[in-house]
Amino acid sequence: NGRIAGGLKGLRIVVLMNMFDPRELENDKNDEKLQKLEKEVHAECEEIGVVEKITVFSKHPAGVMIVKFTQPTAASDAVNTFNGKVRENGRKVEASYWDGVTDYTCRDMEKEEKETEKRLDEFGDWLENQALPDEFKLKVEE
Repeated sequence: NGRIAGGLKGLRIVVLMNMFDPRELENDKNDEKLQKLEKEVHAECEEIGVVEKITVFSKHPAGVMIVKFTQPTAASDAVNTFNGKVRENGRKVEASYWDGVTDYTCRDMEKEEKETEKRLDEFGDWLENQALPDEFKLKVEE
């Protein structure tokens, strides 16, 4: 009845892991390597079925790309085609359906923490420099 296959739309999103080495993309001027990789994968996937969207997680250590197809059958064929395939770069691809939960976005946690701390310090300084209205000042009776 389609429930196992993800409802009426079915499973249409495929996760491709080990597609690239993120260290190779770090020094990629104008995202040339990234765009080339995306075009390559798009062309390969278009042979399988209509591609709705491709997302590359360039900072993910596992070299993750996500491909969304318009048809569940195309996604199924893509998993079968890509899983275990060795790419030109010598990497063995792992293909599977997206579980609907996993977020492959990689953030620089140290940098984010430092930025948050700086922002909070600036806010604290701003608060301390505000003039307190008389009705909020502490009144002490002697």
